[in-house]
Amino acid sequence: MKRLPSLLLSLFIAIAPLARANTINLPDLGDASAAVISPAQERKLGEDLMRRARHSLAFVDDPEISAYVQDLGQRLVARTDNPGANFRFFVVSDPTINAFAIPGGFIGVHTGLLLAAENEAELASVLAHEISHITQRHIPRMLAEEQRTMPAMAALLAAALLAGRGGEAAIALTSATMAQKGINFTRASEEEADRIGIRLLADAGFDPRGMPAFFERMQKMNRLNETNLPPFLQDHPVTTARIADARARADQYPYRQVPDSLDFQLVRAKLRATAPTDTSDLVRTFANNIAEGKSANLEAEHYGYAEALLRARQYDSARAEARKLAAHSPNNLYYRILQAEVEMAAGRNDTGLQFYAGAYKRYPSYYPLAVDYARALVRSNRAAQAEPIIRATLQQRPDDPGLYELLSQAAAANNKSAESHQALAEHYYLNGNPNAAIEQLQLASRYAGNNFYLQSSVEARIQAIKEEVALLSGKK
Repeated sequence: MKRLPSLLLSLFIAIAPLARANTINLPDLGDASAAVISPAQERKLGEDLMRRARHSLAFVDDPEISAYVQDLGQRLVARTDNPGANFRFFVVSDPTINAFAIPGGFIGVHTGLLLAAENEAELASVLAHEISHITQRHIPRMLAEEQRTMPAMAALLAAALLAGRGGEAAIALTSATMAQKGINFTRASEEEADRIGIRLLADAGFDPRGMPAFFERMQKMNRLNETNLPPFLQDHPVTTARIADARARADQYPYRQVPDSLDFQLVRAKLRATAPTDTSDLVRTFANNIAEGKSANLEAEHYGYAEALLRARQYDSARAEARKLAAHSPNNLYYRILQAEVEMAAGRNDTGLQFYAGAYKRYPSYYPLAVDYARALVRSNRAAQAEPIIRATLQQRPDDPGLYELLSQAAAANNKSAESHQALAEHYYLNGNPNAAIEQLQLASRYAGNNFYLQSSVEARIQAIKEEVALLSGKK
């Protein structure tokens, strides 16, 4: 019986393509999808899948890269019919070209896609497409259709998903190591996501032609290398008809040239500069590109050069590049953070912290700055200053396991053992390890002493996690 959800999923994967083969238009399901999985249940399912994903995927923890993708995604979400919807965008360190949607508003982007997009409109087009899968509830609608045609199997499948059983099975339902493996959306769902995505692009100020342009490049890649397709093509088949339809829809909007944001170029430069390769080769590549003018944005190329110099521990050269960039754009926080990072790496902690403090005073709500500053304070044995910054930042990102780990370190340095274990418990919980979270909470309880409020909080959290573990394991 414990293998039932996995077996059901295998059956679903085997049968669903046959059931979908003749699908042309999305069925008018009304509220049928909500009867299978309500929006609240879908969000809960997505949160559980995210915890499992953090346990198995290489999430990018660079706050600047993460914040850029989150901001870009929210710019598009703001143009949907529900602009206040709770979406979370995250980046996975993976060189393949892909993005994927998880039920409940979670969208992952591979670093390979960030580097493969030739302009910001292309990147935004993929995010808009995935956003549309979520807003149109394509997975619940698919389950509802399966329930209509195969009610017994669909009901058992939905129950297994909602109970959280069969971890790998649930994740496989949503994605291909998370990217929709085995559940390629129907042709009609893909067309609907394209259509709505193009509208989101235009409404958000991007060139909607970015979508067909990206599809065309993917199709060309398909022709050149049919044996090793990018995951994007495996999960989002691109046909000539689909490209033509996207092109026709995009051409309905007046043409206007939209320049890429500097943030787009800076993030791509940083990804190139931090690639897992020889640092001397990286430094040489950036230097040659600058000398020969081989760059879409010379300023971003200098930024990548400085990041590469920093990685190569050429601190004097990195400092000089960072100083030039900051002098050119004093309010650019990428450059202020870079200056601080160079000084911290060079062992000049006081100077580095001064850079951080000055920028944080002006921009306390900028997530990447707050995280980097707090990390620097903890490393510099100034945890008392770091803790309030971390707690304030957690108000923005309460689902960030890295922040809880940082809070645990700061609390421990401040001799707050109970709070340290309590924060570490949330780190483990969000990373898909509830048993380790319970162990940390039990330690927190021991250190809480006579603090009634803290004891009550810890005991309530232990009970909540135990009940969730019991539910996920199918125990009563």
